[in-house]
Amino acid sequence: MTAYTESTQNTVTREVGLTGKLVVGGTVSTGMLLGGYAVGAMALAGRMNGSALLATSIGLFLVGAAAGLVISLLFGLAGREDGWTFDDAVRSAGKGILYAIPAAAIGAVLAGWIAMLMVALYAGKALAIGGSIAAAVAAGIALGWWVKRK
Repeated sequence: MTAYTESTQNTVTREVGLTGKLVVGGTVSTGMLLGGYAVGAMALAGRMNGSALLATSIGLFLVGAAAGLVISLLFGLAGREDGWTFDDAVRSAGKGILYAIPAAAIGAVLAGWIAMLMVALYAGKALAIGGSIAAAVAAGIALGWWVKRK
């Protein structure tokens, strides 16, 4: 859908270009890798105390998401699509940041569930173990889908 503003007659589209897709994917995937999978792996390897897994997971998710945002933003602006001006890429990145906010919230919850696998294994609760494994599989499927998406 295309709309025109009255004052400048600029075209406003709902399309999120390559830069916006990179921003969303880079933000959430880097946060998931650092806050979910890395914390879960360190806990399972015995390198991390189980009492602070959730707080560590969320903190590292935020660090990873911020790093992923900066890196994907730089790569998205530098390698923009053919025919796109720098201003178009900046607008696309802005839309991507808006989409990344709810996606990051969902990603943080999944990262917390993945990281809590150690506690679930220690407690021996089948439902908690199943929830952690389901979160890891759901995150992997979402990341794989995002990578394959054009």
